Amino acid sequence: MDRLQAMQIFRTVVEAGSLAAGARRLGVSNAMVSKQIARLEQTLGVRLLVRTTRRLQLTAEGEHFLAAGGRLLDEWQELEAGLGERRGEIRGRLRLSAPLDFGVRALMGALQAFEQAHPAVTLDLVLEDRHVDPQAEDFDLVVRIGERKDSNLIARPLMQMPVHVYASPDYLRRHGTPRHPFELKQHRCLTYTLSPQGSHWGFLIDGRVERLRLPITLSCNNGGALIEAAVLGMGLTRKPEFLGEPEVAARRLVRVLEPFELPPLEVHLLYAERAYMPARLRALIDSLLAYFDGRGGVSPPRESVIDAPVRPEERHD
Repeated sequence: MDRLQAMQIFRTVVEAGSLAAGARRLGVSNAMVSKQIARLEQTLGVRLLVRTTRRLQLTAEGEHFLAAGGRLLDEWQELEAGLGERRGEIRGRLRLSAPLDFGVRALMGALQAFEQAHPAVTLDLVLEDRHVDPQAEDFDLVVRIGERKDSNLIARPLMQMPVHVYASPDYLRRHGTPRHPFELKQHRCLTYTLSPQGSHWGFLIDGRVERLRLPITLSCNNGGALIEAAVLGMGLTRKPEFLGEPEVAARRLVRVLEPFELPPLEVHLLYAERAYMPARLRALIDSLLAYFDGRGGVSPPRESVIDAPVRPEERHD
């Protein structure tokens, strides 16, 4: 039995969540996967998985084998990749983290271009809307939108991401079009649950950033769902351009309050400094920068927070 292959099959099945999903990911039959894992268990003399009708559950021995065997697989792949790079080849595995909506809507085309240029590199992409630590969580590369707090990481500007307020034509016919951010107090607002600003939306008013606390009628942890809610006329939402513009082109959404928009959000590639950067990681970074045509940052204007919005006519300068 090829133990390295069996270990890879075992890890893939666990990551996929089932024998069938693992077989699909590997491009082999369910029977072949089941036989390889059974042989691996027989060779090791322990049971690694408890199979139920709904899911797989790791035994204590399976958890230990997954952790230790995974490290061995990674080290073997690093060795293979390093030897290949000495021959001028670019191969191996890269683990990449990115925000969910950005990964689905904006990143796949860039990864396709990289895959076509470097078919021997395997990408493990994890999409989730949280700040991951590349060093602690074993990510080679992280895509980060907005504020950066990781001073110990190298940051490369990837792109600038405009953000707009969107609403459906039907909603605006029923509720009117806001002409000033302070008018949002009379509207239905849809917000992103995981935003650090919460119910405070930022606008550029008289040359400074003011964050207005707004009435929120729907909160959701997924930007695509909020765009869909806006299309259905449930309210206004503030979202990145890559999410909203396809709906604008289809005339299902329109931009509002454009004169008060903040500068674009900065998107960066983050990675840990290391004495030796694998050629595959360097190639991925260069490929992403070329695809998005990375640009420099924008200096943010002064910022204040307003907890109780007032109408423009009630302001006293």
